[in-house]
Amino acid sequence: MNNFKYLPITTLLTIPTLFFITSCENVTSKGGGIPNETSINLDDTFVYNKESKYKDILKRCTSFNTSCSLNTLPLIREQGKITKDVIRSRLVVSHKWMGDRFMQMLDTLEPDMLQMLGAVTAIVIDDDIIPSFYTTNTGAIYIDPRYLWLSIEEAKDITKKDDFRSEYGNKLKFTPAWRYVKNNKPAIKYTSLSNPKARSTEDIKYALAALLYHELSHANDFANRDVIANSNRDAPIVEALESNKEQRVSTKLYNTMPLTQNTLKRLAGVLYFNKSASSQDRELEPYSIGMLFETDSATNMYNFANQYEDLAMLFESAMMKYHYNIEMDIGFTSNPSNPTDCNDFILGWGSRNQIAKDDVKARANFVLNHILPNSANWDNFTQNNIGSTSALPTNIGWCESINSNSATKRKIYTNTPIPINNFLPIGY
Repeated sequence: MNNFKYLPITTLLTIPTLFFITSCENVTSKGGGIPNETSINLDDTFVYNKESKYKDILKRCTSFNTSCSLNTLPLIREQGKITKDVIRSRLVVSHKWMGDRFMQMLDTLEPDMLQMLGAVTAIVIDDDIIPSFYTTNTGAIYIDPRYLWLSIEEAKDITKKDDFRSEYGNKLKFTPAWRYVKNNKPAIKYTSLSNPKARSTEDIKYALAALLYHELSHANDFANRDVIANSNRDAPIVEALESNKEQRVSTKLYNTMPLTQNTLKRLAGVLYFNKSASSQDRELEPYSIGMLFETDSATNMYNFANQYEDLAMLFESAMMKYHYNIEMDIGFTSNPSNPTDCNDFILGWGSRNQIAKDDVKARANFVLNHILPNSANWDNFTQNNIGSTSALPTNIGWCESINSNSATKRKIYTNTPIPINNFLPIGY
């Protein structure tokens, strides 16, 4: 899919590949969609708050060759009330501005973000992290600074390397695409690292919120209080989080309301784990995939990757709707060999706000009540305020389809190129 690298586009077209370390929940495992630790150099990182009580162990305990115990580096919530000062004491960064910006953005995000950060041991922001991820090997989240830069000088500090997932699914006839939408317009703005233009905090707010809700739902799944309660605090955290895995929220969701479309699960292996596509897989058309998708209870094709991404996509979609009234579009388009514009991707099936579909919102309600219990009336939200699902117009270009209420469609062009990593999902 290297031919996408300089595709002009006006909206975030996303091929949802792997957001998260899955098979062994370990960053060093080779599961197809897992980043190789040699591609991320954390040697240049430092503890952001020199007064942190954990300043002597934070860098070691967030390196990829160490799994500290909970007694050595406890979860943030175990330190007491979760405040900005406590969060500041758990930051590890490669550039000071990354820590400054993260702390600044916490003031613009919703208060429940602090609560969710309680489930990690640390936050690491490094210049060559791509994509963002959470790993149980350290219990920390690792953030791609593309979500944080504002000035052109800050953009220059960030690696220009491509996302390692960029080739997955290129032999299929369809492309899973998604975007966040508000008032029939893209909710997330795009600015290229190769030709950066200054941004504001408002420009980065929604993308950062979606990223954090996704990654922190993983942390609150793997390190929820039921899991931690009976864990061995002297064991490496990766063992502690594995020992009580039946108490994970995603396991409970899988046991009670699982996804059932085996064809989509198999295709998820192709798209998100780089498994080989069969000859039958290569013949499947966008409309056929959409019809299969409609029979199940997911918000995004990425839900079918595994139980963990299923939970994270449900939670992320719900929180973006709940706090910002931002809805997700999901579609299956053609996979053109030489596209020149995003409208060369012809939509075969598409839906807006899929989370409002009855069977989907029931699963979302389960996740919300388990990840953030007592923080809101989730039953009322999912029953009365989650909105409705609507079909996107088909047989037109992906960018054209964003205005689902317009009878007259028009092509949308831009002179701004989009790098291939923006065809990939918001995180890990």
